[in-house]
Amino acid sequence: MSPTAHPDVDVVVVGGGPAGLAAAAEAARGGLHTVILERGHAIGEPVRTSGGSFVKPLKALGVPARCYHPIHRIRVIGPTTSATKSYRRAVGCVIDVRGTYQWLAQQAVEAGAEIRLKAQVEGMTNAGPHTTVKSVAARDPFRGRYDLSARVVVDASGHTGFLAREAGLRPGNERSAVGMELELHAPGYDQDEVVFWLGDDVAPGGYGWAFPCGGGRVRLGVGVVRPDSDAEPRALLDSLRHHFAPLAGAATGTHSSPLEMHSGLMPVLAPDAATLVGDGLVVTGDAAGQGSTLLGEGIRYAITAGRIAGKTIVAAGGDYTPRGMASYPKQWHKQMGRNLKVSYAINERICRFGDADWDRVIRRMDALTPGQAAAVFASEFSAKWAASVLWTDPSLVRSVARNLRPKG
Repeated sequence: MSPTAHPDVDVVVVGGGPAGLAAAAEAARGGLHTVILERGHAIGEPVRTSGGSFVKPLKALGVPARCYHPIHRIRVIGPTTSATKSYRRAVGCVIDVRGTYQWLAQQAVEAGAEIRLKAQVEGMTNAGPHTTVKSVAARDPFRGRYDLSARVVVDASGHTGFLAREAGLRPGNERSAVGMELELHAPGYDQDEVVFWLGDDVAPGGYGWAFPCGGGRVRLGVGVVRPDSDAEPRALLDSLRHHFAPLAGAATGTHSSPLEMHSGLMPVLAPDAATLVGDGLVVTGDAAGQGSTLLGEGIRYAITAGRIAGKTIVAAGGDYTPRGMASYPKQWHKQMGRNLKVSYAINERICRFGDADWDRVIRRMDALTPGQAAAVFASEFSAKWAASVLWTDPSLVRSVARNLRPKG
């Protein structure tokens, strides 16, 4: 196809996760012919994330309450100590991952976007810097193999970010978070409480979790960072079930059993490692490393990034160059840059923690107010938070400030 040929569509979105769906909805809402190419057989399947998040930002994004289970208590258990924070009004929540993805998909479809399932994208076939039309090679069960041309391509391919890598917009994944969990029917578990386990016995350099998601179900999982830890998540998860049993009421004869198994990867990239826009190419979500590496939370960040990207594509008015779409990275870094920078710096440190370090962290957390602790969990390191913590734990504020300083 020649550089000036008329494209098949305006926007091709590669990946039907939260970032891709959010970007597609905004692009279609702005009048652009948009197609989403999703490699899976269904939106939201298989589940690859535990879904831990926070109520306030999800409400701000318009996510309906039916898509998450509210949490009123957060407990952190270390090698020899623990801390619990309680909330009269739910702060944390556990997302219905499948339901939320499908809600986002419905938003995109209602806006006018088309979703193609089982659509494997092999790469970009017309990706030169001076072409005004881009093309991706794809295949699906209905159309076979075909080339789909567009004025702009959105790489929302998740952990691999393969289109962005091929275009030189992001590095490979030198570090990745690896998670595995069981979703159990555990009627004896307290549906109001999230539990985190820390320490070498549970997950060296990572953590274990129990996330209740409603209806007597709970997600029990572990996560570590490669190559920082060579521990095997499957073995760690098997061991974690022994820690979980008392919380699920095993002593009273209440049983729990897995109904689903989930596993997934998350890139652990520095916040400025990926270039978010190239000529006719936009990178968003995990493909751009746009998640909090502190606790591995990604969904709300992905929705936010996708919406900014989609609105930017509409506002570009056909100028799909880095200059024409410069507002996307500018808005993203203004909105999320500080928090994600601190989260990444903390991640680098805690991946080297041992049991004594974790016990020290939990004792410091115990000294924080519930609101201050919730902000840490949510990776919200604002000036207001720093001012409030200054009286409680000035050394913690100094640590955060150090992580914001440029290196070198």
